[in-house]
Amino acid sequence: MEPPSRISDHIDHKTARAISDLVGHRLQHDPALEVTPLPPYLERLINELHKQDRHLIDGFESWRDH
Repeated sequence: MEPPSRISDHIDHKTARAISDLVGHRLQHDPALEVTPLPPYLERLINELHKQDRHLIDGFESWRDH
């Protein structure tokens, strides 16, 4: 099997676009891909990452203003 970058060299633009459109269509209409809530522990981790990001941004802005 060839590396992914080499495989794409063998697919013309029209075929690649048709595949992309079909995949996009299936993703939009597949009921099995409905959004479900995250488990609570993942929600907590994401919230913690958001807090850390805000803390870093606030720290940078206050440092920049000095």
